[in-house]
Amino acid sequence: MATNPSGVSDYPAPQSIVNKKEYIWDEDDLAINNYRGLGERLAAAGDLYRRPAYAGGLLRALARPDVEPVVIDAGKDLASIIVDRVRVRVIKGGNTRGTLIPAAHLDAMLHAEVFLQQFKAVDGVVRVPHFLPDFELLKVGYNDGGSGQRFLYVGPEPRVEASPEAIKKFLGAMAFASNADRSNTLAAALTVLLRNFWPGAKPLIAVTSTKSHAGKDTIVEFAAGTTPKLSIGYEQADWAFQKAFVAAIKDSPSVGVVNVENARVDRHSRFLESAFLERLLTEPEPLLYSPGTGPPVRRRNDLVVAVTTNNCTLGTDLMNRALPIRLAPRGNIVDRVSPIGNPKLEFLPANRERIEAELRGLVQRWKETGRPLDPTAKHAFSDWAATVGGILIVGGFEDFLANYSLRRTADDPLRKALGLLAAYKPDQWLRPAEWAHHAHNLSVDTILIDPNDRRSDQGRERGIGVVLSAHEGETFVVETEDAVLTLRLEKGRPRNRDEPRRHYRFTLLASTPLAADPLLVGDASAEIGATASNPQGPGTTPTT
Repeated sequence: MATNPSGVSDYPAPQSIVNKKEYIWDEDDLAINNYRGLGERLAAAGDLYRRPAYAGGLLRALARPDVEPVVIDAGKDLASIIVDRVRVRVIKGGNTRGTLIPAAHLDAMLHAEVFLQQFKAVDGVVRVPHFLPDFELLKVGYNDGGSGQRFLYVGPEPRVEASPEAIKKFLGAMAFASNADRSNTLAAALTVLLRNFWPGAKPLIAVTSTKSHAGKDTIVEFAAGTTPKLSIGYEQADWAFQKAFVAAIKDSPSVGVVNVENARVDRHSRFLESAFLERLLTEPEPLLYSPGTGPPVRRRNDLVVAVTTNNCTLGTDLMNRALPIRLAPRGNIVDRVSPIGNPKLEFLPANRERIEAELRGLVQRWKETGRPLDPTAKHAFSDWAATVGGILIVGGFEDFLANYSLRRTADDPLRKALGLLAAYKPDQWLRPAEWAHHAHNLSVDTILIDPNDRRSDQGRERGIGVVLSAHEGETFVVETEDAVLTLRLEKGRPRNRDEPRRHYRFTLLASTPLAADPLLVGDASAEIGATASNPQGPGTTPTT
């Protein structure tokens, strides 16, 4: 180690001091020989890597977390790099002409493949360990998982825990609407852990709640773990939202999780939607650009996007791409007593590394059992769902995505309206005029029927017929006061061939009675226990 004048150890001694062997740069020789020879010497220093783009320059990265990687894409920056690593002597006609390589060659080398191909390519410098495509955990130093998966890991030796004790404690303390929401929360954390997988095919983590301060952002904190995270606001104008998103990512290129926090729409909008976000979720290498944010940047899609909201529902396209998580706390939130203390401010900070080690343990256990996939997990992103579902099954967590159809029905205004119709008149063949009448009685005609078709009986019949035909064959999951109904919309002609109009019905496929709410029982037990140990009354640890 080199020392500064006060004798305090800081950084390793430059290679040019340790290795006194000179490199001869011969101006009379071919440039290809000079470039390749110097590249071999610089690569031997071990802290220079080529960037993945063709002729894209170098990256200086030390295998230590306290030194930020630096992009080398200009000749003036390469000059100091060379001085610290190789003793260069420039000759011409057999005579020494100096020790600095001419600036024109420095710029040319950074864009010459004959020079750059002497260095290992790196797609990212990471401080949080994750898994390579073969599900091997990153090792400290350079890891080559193939194109797009070459990482320099500069963090500590990855820790793996076999038992998910801390995970279960956290999940058990949150007021989930169902067991599916609990398992989906763990799926969100696994998605972040495996975020370099499935580029352009990972879901939007959609966290909703029946009340404010129920713990939506706490769920995102749990899922993100130690992965760099940033929060942005939602802008209803899509160009403004895109600009804010792109600017944030460019300012923090190491970020892995983006939380669209507390999203809401104005009273003139029915639901939250964004064409930009829809594209981002489905593009393997999105081009991040918006006027006023600098030049466009193409990035491999290792981002995980979350959205939290109380006051609005997601549009159909976003909901189809979502991993739904629903919180439903009972009673007064400020009176709730958490068995783990404040989940966001106390439990997660104290157990963050333990939780991530347990997540790695779940993946390792799944890997050891042969990487079974979950064939029952149904989602728009099928590969992601099958893999994460398999990990959860091996880990003993059930009901993954069991609420997917329910949330798509409940959170999409149009599907919700059709679901209400279905539950109102199941297993009945009815003409469009009759369905229009029932829609009016249920006050959902303003959602199902276009305003221009509501002016006459014939218009309402035509309008609802168009909607019913468009959703033929779809399944709706509807929660009533005492059961969860699964119904399928069917279309057919009546047996009487003189009747020209088509008929529609919602066929009841399944009816599952609602079980007693364990969360309500658990909350009551927690409050009774807290009151017994504290005669002054239970303490309060509301989540935020």
